[in-house]
Amino acid sequence: MVRKAPDNKKLQSIKLDDIDIALQMLKTYLNAQDIAPLLSALETLRTQPQNEAHQVQVANAFHELGPLQGAALTYAPYLHIFVSDDPFGD
Repeated sequence: MVRKAPDNKKLQSIKLDDIDIALQMLKTYLNAQDIAPLLSALETLRTQPQNEAHQVQVANAFHELGPLQGAALTYAPYLHIFVSDDPFGD
């Protein structure tokens, strides 16, 4: 499922320091191979935090984690800004 761009409130809340912390925590506590697409998307977002296409890439990678979403949120709660406001995908 392809996600749309985050709303403007979320767009303004992207901070490089938060991305760095999320990357560090995810790399420390989760198997990098299991979350490689998310790590790659976060690294890309790190280069241009306000780029909507990069934000959508992170959101898509996060949503594709399936059951690992909970673990990712546990160690990188900052990712909550990429969680859909619509739990049913409508």
